[in-house]
Amino acid sequence: MKFDAEFPNSREGVFVPANFATPQEIVEVVQFAEDLGYHALWATDFITSTPEFGIPKGEKPNWYEPLATIAFCLARTERIKLGTGLILAPFRDPVILAKQVATIDRFSDGRFFLGLGLGMSRGEFAVVKPRDVKAHRGRMMDECIELLRRFFSDEIDVKFDGRYHSVDGVNLYPKPSLDPFPIYVPCRGENAYERVARWGLGITAPALTVARHAQALRPLLEAQNHDPTQLDVVAEGEALLGADREALIERYKNTRHGQFRLARQDLDAFLENNWVGSKQEVIDKLGKLKEQGIDHFNVLHIPCDTMAERKELLQQFAEEVIPALL
Repeated sequence: MKFDAEFPNSREGVFVPANFATPQEIVEVVQFAEDLGYHALWATDFITSTPEFGIPKGEKPNWYEPLATIAFCLARTERIKLGTGLILAPFRDPVILAKQVATIDRFSDGRFFLGLGLGMSRGEFAVVKPRDVKAHRGRMMDECIELLRRFFSDEIDVKFDGRYHSVDGVNLYPKPSLDPFPIYVPCRGENAYERVARWGLGITAPALTVARHAQALRPLLEAQNHDPTQLDVVAEGEALLGADREALIERYKNTRHGQFRLARQDLDAFLENNWVGSKQEVIDKLGKLKEQGIDHFNVLHIPCDTMAERKELLQQFAEEVIPALL
């Protein structure tokens, strides 16, 4: 069983208040999670704010670039894994990204993994890449994944002429220490299945649907000569623990994250999809997923407005919930 959590490098203004954490505090919370026994932390990749983010006027959120932040934190830790959850593939050049990934992997002795996504806001893409505003971001990501897989393989003189990316005889060294290198993508529906099966990717998905996606992917992976038992399936959910459910709900509503989430999702749907309640209620909910074959969990969002509250919840989850599931 593996238990992960979010990495607060780039969440200010959206999920937590501005000035939530200094660089030193980010390093400290990573070390804190390592000491608690967490398997990994997942970093966010926001680049520039747009109206879709809903950031209060006048706030200036500090969004620290994930790869640089991860590399620094890996140098200050020994066991915990760090990765992107998710890095925005449409913004990245695959050649440079491959070099960054392999370098971080080597320097950290294989403690780095790569999650790729499209981004929360189409508007962010439009302001950063206005000349490419009509681009199909999913196809951009597919081309990026294909190139990464080929760059990390033994293929020599990689040539590729796609719609969005082109290379003519590229050879990149060193290769990552892990083969295949762990790459994850979101799996919210069937539209992701072909991408996952073709390249043998890991998936992240909401806890309520993750087992169904894992089962549906098995024959597709086999058809592409991938071992379905090697599929890493990460169940995502928010966590908030307490004996008084109504008090927890009120507490959640008053957090920055709660205000963001409940403006976009019904409260009942939120409660069904996530890990909110007493210690035993949360254990039971995770236990049902374990019975369905899920053994990798990520506390994707930690609805706390201060670093002290975040540490408290991380410790509570590590000491009261995780041991009951091992």
